[in-house]
Amino acid sequence: MPEIKKIDQEINPALTTLSKFSVLVVEDDPVQRQLLCLNLDTWGLKSFQADSGEKALEFLKTTKERVKVLITDLNMPGMDGLTLIKRVRRERPFRFYIIVISGLGDRETVQKVLKGGASDFLKKPFLPEQLFARLAVLDRVVTLEEDYQALVKGLFDVMTEMLGSRDSYTMEHSLRVAGLSKRVGIKMGLLDDEIEALELGCLVHDVGKIAIPDDVLLKPGPFDTLDRKIMNLHPTLGAGFLEKRYPDLRVAEIARQHHERLDGSGYPHGLSRGEIHPLVEIVSPCDVYEALVAKRPYKTPMSKGRALEIISDEVEQGRFNGDVVKCLKEVLDEWDPLTIKRENSSDLEFIESFRKKTYFREPLCSFYNYRYILSLEKEQLIESVDSYTFILVDFSNIGEANRKMGYFKTDEVLDAIGERIQEVLNTYQEMGGEKGSHTLLFRKGPDFLVFTTHTKDVTRKIEEDVKRVLKESSRKWGLRYNVRSRQFSVDESFRKALDLMVGI
Repeated sequence: MPEIKKIDQEINPALTTLSKFSVLVVEDDPVQRQLLCLNLDTWGLKSFQADSGEKALEFLKTTKERVKVLITDLNMPGMDGLTLIKRVRRERPFRFYIIVISGLGDRETVQKVLKGGASDFLKKPFLPEQLFARLAVLDRVVTLEEDYQALVKGLFDVMTEMLGSRDSYTMEHSLRVAGLSKRVGIKMGLLDDEIEALELGCLVHDVGKIAIPDDVLLKPGPFDTLDRKIMNLHPTLGAGFLEKRYPDLRVAEIARQHHERLDGSGYPHGLSRGEIHPLVEIVSPCDVYEALVAKRPYKTPMSKGRALEIISDEVEQGRFNGDVVKCLKEVLDEWDPLTIKRENSSDLEFIESFRKKTYFREPLCSFYNYRYILSLEKEQLIESVDSYTFILVDFSNIGEANRKMGYFKTDEVLDAIGERIQEVLNTYQEMGGEKGSHTLLFRKGPDFLVFTTHTKDVTRKIEEDVKRVLKESSRKWGLRYNVRSRQFSVDESFRKALDLMVGI
């Protein structure tokens, strides 16, 4: 006679959350196994069977089903239930539930299986209602877990938004890396909870940048040694924020390790293969790909083909996982992460514009450093024109002026010259006339740089007026000056043009 009684048909199958998942029953007795599955099916749960621990492990390893609960006997031929529990718990440590059913009900046995990783214990024989009651509790637990995960996801979205309010490109980057990594993880057959951890980790993988000073975070040009040292702290800082407050340490590890490489060449700890979390092996190439193809004010976006060539080379060098990159290429054939775009509110746009101006403003004066132009949207500045011009003003005897007038006085003189040049440029800006024309003045140390999109004739007049200002200043203060200008096609980047003009 089977030790599990026939189901009471009056039990209400209200396991609404668990019904979205599957249950695996592991029992060597075929009659008890069939009766268990019959009860589960009647309660609206999709069930699968295995008659041994070995077959159960193989099923869990290969199935695409969303198995949430394992119900297993304890004493079975071959692999016993306790060994199965320990093996499964190593593979599925989070949000996976194991109910042990056994004729042994002594305290030592119960303590041993619970310590081994079981979630609950039921002594044979038992009524169907008893099993249903256990499952009803699990249904409530899983419902609360889903609500909690939704709350965490919302909070992580807020964290990403907060970081985005300081650096809008970082938020867009995080959303794209999350989308890429999730799709790669699905292609690689990751479990549901692994996909969740992967997505959450990507959303906040750069959260440590909140602590990075604006002088480094918003810098449009190459980092110097100190800049790089400061920026390289963001993985450790981000992991520190997360690991103390969120129990799933995989999320913190993604933040901590996403710049590590399998050959040990990454940072912050120089970890290598075997030391880097498997989820990080998915995130790293996705992170690099997005950084290569995304548009930034300080760089030209790379083509998809060229970016994948670089990532494939990283595989050859032993830095990235080849299987992951293969899946990444398949995902990119189906989906473009650049379709994710962050739209700033008008308030945030205003704040972002002010931040850039403040960051690039030269100390103790009203002029902006010439690097400011790299942070501006090129398309907006050169709309409806086919060329732009830089006019460089440099002074050849600043050292002599410093000795003669003193540093403070010389700075005041340069500010006065800059104000006069700005007045000239304002006149042309106020005149309008030419659609899409812009005129901007920047500072580079003691020198000045004029940017204009006016026609050749108007630009020539601007240069003549600037020279008149300089001539007056030379008579008054004895500064010797040089003026040179160069016109560039709109196809040439600002960075290249500045490099030719001022040698950045």
